[in-house]
Amino acid sequence: MRRVVVFLSVTALLTCSLTGLGIVPSARAMEVGGKLDVSVSAQLQDDGSFDTEVVESLDLELFLPPLGNNTEMRVGFLLTKPIQGLFAGNEPTYFAKKLYLRHRGERFHLTVGRQPVSWSFGSLLNLVDYTLGAETLKEDSTGKYIDAIGVYIPVNWNSGVDAVLSFPRGFSTETKEMKWGVRGRFGVRRYDLTVSYVRESEAAAGGGSGDLMSLASLFPRQRLGLTLKGDVGNFGVYGALGYYFDTGVDSSRSYLVGVDYSRSIDYYRKLTLQLEYLGIQPGNLDPTVKANLLNLDGDDHQLDLLTASVVYPIDDFSSVSLVTVVSLDDGSFLAAPVYRNALPGDIDLTVGVTAFFGRDGSLLAPGVFVPKAVFTVGLSYAF
Repeated sequence: MRRVVVFLSVTALLTCSLTGLGIVPSARAMEVGGKLDVSVSAQLQDDGSFDTEVVESLDLELFLPPLGNNTEMRVGFLLTKPIQGLFAGNEPTYFAKKLYLRHRGERFHLTVGRQPVSWSFGSLLNLVDYTLGAETLKEDSTGKYIDAIGVYIPVNWNSGVDAVLSFPRGFSTETKEMKWGVRGRFGVRRYDLTVSYVRESEAAAGGGSGDLMSLASLFPRQRLGLTLKGDVGNFGVYGALGYYFDTGVDSSRSYLVGVDYSRSIDYYRKLTLQLEYLGIQPGNLDPTVKANLLNLDGDDHQLDLLTASVVYPIDDFSSVSLVTVVSLDDGSFLAAPVYRNALPGDIDLTVGVTAFFGRDGSLLAPGVFVPKAVFTVGLSYAF
């Protein structure tokens, strides 16, 4: 809670200072928006017991007036309070999602501070993103929001270059504390092509970022990425290649191929389908890590995953969706159906289940760290 008070105090002081200098026209012009969530989850364990948790969270963003014609300041943070479960009774946790200045010039855009960075291209899984795991199955993780200096150079309406210098452990002048990457995006006929390079920081190598253990810890520190996306007839097609390497370690590779399709049911509703294959060759991993973490035996040098997503709108206010992930190596899989409904008063209801299936020891089977199923019910209010 102390960090929350300090953050709000600094934000207020900065806003007042800018107003006093005449950069911000009026503090009263500032608006506040966000979303309040209450979620209940229950994990079904192997012995038939349930571990329940109730969490409240507030995702808040301050909309400040522009600091001139081409400069803006963005402030947003997330407060989370467990009220039932393992961490119930603890003080609210605070995470700054946005605290940056952005200047949009004619030749380049410059962003400095805590900011969202993701090189997503519409896939369900992405192993060539700037931060691996920043977006997974269309959901953001906290790893997407990083302390960084970002530059975007537009070339034309569908081409440009992104350059990012980030600090996984906070802003520092130490070279080993820095992570950096560059991505070029180009329109080639009807296709969108990107080429990227990322070098992880030496100090954060093997560490974690985001809500779960960072996927970057499974790969060498440097990676090259190539993505291609376009349309073939009525289908959207895309693919990605990842090459991971560093001095003194074996290289790794990943391959992704996907297709998406949408069909209008009537004037307002549209059925959406998406299917993709991901192959990962973690060549640098120790055989023990391969066996215990990825459940790969000594003769299996590639992890093969098939992921599918279906979204069906029932009416203008409700929808059902299903996401499945299948391990083609051992047949284990997870299934996650979700029902969403927009209730009166700007309240959204979400009811979902994530169930895991497979024989003992398989990748997605219930075990010590994986429950049989997770049931969730959530209410959110946007303002």
